[in-house]
Amino acid sequence: MTQRRWLLMVSLLALIAAACSSDTTSPSTTAAGDTGATTPTTTSGSDDPGTTAASVDDYCADGADGTLIWAHEQEPPDLHLNDPNNNLSVTSYVWQVMWDDLYGISAALDFYPELLAEEGVVNDNGDGTTTIDFRLRDGLTWSDGEALTADDVKFTFDILMEGYDPESGGGIYLIGSRTGYDLITDFRVNSDTEFSIDFSAFYAGWKTLFTNVFPAHAFGEGAGATEVNEALSTWTNADGEILPSSGPMVFESWEQGVSMNFVRNDNYHGSVSPDTQNKGAACVSALKINWVTDTDAQINSLKSGEAHIIFTQPQLAFEEIGNDPAFTVAASPGPIWEHWGFNVLGVHLSKSDVREALALALDKTQVVQTLYAPLFGDALAADGLGNSYWMANQPAYVNHQGDAGYGKGDVDGAKAKLEAAGYTLGDDGVYAHPEDGRLSLRVGTTGGNALRELQQQIIQAQMKAAGIEITIDNVPGSGYFTERPFNEANLLSSASGGELGDSTLIDIMQFAWVGGPWPGGQSPSYLSGGVVDGDDGPVSATNNPYGFRNEAFDARAAECDATIDDAQRADCYNELDLYATTLQLDAEQGLFVLPLTQKPDFFAYSNELLVAGAVSPDTNTAGPLSNMVDYKLR
Repeated sequence: MTQRRWLLMVSLLALIAAACSSDTTSPSTTAAGDTGATTPTTTSGSDDPGTTAASVDDYCADGADGTLIWAHEQEPPDLHLNDPNNNLSVTSYVWQVMWDDLYGISAALDFYPELLAEEGVVNDNGDGTTTIDFRLRDGLTWSDGEALTADDVKFTFDILMEGYDPESGGGIYLIGSRTGYDLITDFRVNSDTEFSIDFSAFYAGWKTLFTNVFPAHAFGEGAGATEVNEALSTWTNADGEILPSSGPMVFESWEQGVSMNFVRNDNYHGSVSPDTQNKGAACVSALKINWVTDTDAQINSLKSGEAHIIFTQPQLAFEEIGNDPAFTVAASPGPIWEHWGFNVLGVHLSKSDVREALALALDKTQVVQTLYAPLFGDALAADGLGNSYWMANQPAYVNHQGDAGYGKGDVDGAKAKLEAAGYTLGDDGVYAHPEDGRLSLRVGTTGGNALRELQQQIIQAQMKAAGIEITIDNVPGSGYFTERPFNEANLLSSASGGELGDSTLIDIMQFAWVGGPWPGGQSPSYLSGGVVDGDDGPVSATNNPYGFRNEAFDARAAECDATIDDAQRADCYNELDLYATTLQLDAEQGLFVLPLTQKPDFFAYSNELLVAGAVSPDTNTAGPLSNMVDYKLR
């Protein structure tokens, strides 16, 4: 399985398709430093006198010094997270141990100030513009002893925007989108710890900006985006020096095809994550990521003690680990969610009654209990997911599909909808329309993934009971995405309302979207398409594969993103979801998405080798190393 960041993101700005290509899984030298005994660390800053950071000796006293080993299947081509040739999520996981962010992400899918001393203060200037004031924690340092200051954040902004072209959105630094950054009209450094940013309009995803802060001093005097691009690929600057860390580990070496190695940052300023117990430096002296491509080999690595943790997309084979008391399965529900998506331009699926029949016949509880409960216990909502903007473990979540009666296996209700649409049940048990023929629909996904293929088969049987024929039509591996939903011909058809491109490539698509705490990143996948002239003719200007087009939705989505009040914005995103998952606000084209369930990555660690594991926030840029400081070896 390959988890790819299909829409290259600025941090958490856009949702991505999570792909699975096989039963192996996963919607980016020598370091100086003492690897011996650690030293007490600073507190989280004078701004938080109620929090006293435990020294590393306090927390780590019952742990052994040594190397934490993670067995993972996908090795990145380089360490430049935003390199278009490197769109693997593992790169973002690696960055988590080396560079802290302005805002971190908790397992509860909340933002928390990480490098910041407190929440940024949003000021409405009364003319449509906003100013956000920020203050960094006191005493922040890089692993080489240099102070981490507001100048580093300003340097990062300058690198991102160097050579920026408003027309194309491009620039010299390799990044897929500058959305949000392009609204910044002024960046003022007020002191070593304070800075202010002016925006031409409020941007709801502002906490996703500056998730990585670059060390300005590390790239050489006068260095620009070109030098930063080159340095990030190998994590060494032009002088061959390892880039310094603001996180708990420092890059050490990389043996291609074998492992990647890190050593402890003894100058670490301490974690303030609500998920960590240790507020000091990491207990382990080193981290090693072994590249283990086969699922069975990952399991054997964990069982034999050659690895301490695994973190990968779920496969049926991992039930063995889940049932073994020698291991803790600590996966937490994140913003990765599995769904069936409809092409509303299809002959049958253009009828809202047909889409509603599918929604009624679907039994999400059976899917969750059969496939996901054996891996994750009761961590997931038993009745599945009923919202495409908010996850079931977020406070703003409303189960819109459940409220509409969808996902509960209502076969009789499904049949009634089909018959109301003019379908009659044939002798073969399949409904047919007098003009459009048998109700036979194709569903596709990333072939070779046993869990996903079994999911198709379960839903196929549910639909058969309602007189709907589902034919499974998969494409091996991640090729499914480029051949079907994100094929330019399908995107062009979706963008043009079927006038251009090819509307016959897909009926139903099954894959996962990967998002973050800010749900506004879902909207671009639903916005009405535009068509632009490409080198070889017209192309879609959007990444909406569903064919859904609604100007009222487009306008409301813009209003949601511009809403400053958090509670009002949360309600606004719930309103947007009603378009996608129900017929309440669009009786013709609505209900084009059937969320099935949140889909955590499978995270497990050895109880026999570890005194303590760590909480792993399951989001696109977070992962098993986010709370590295809590791992303790026996």
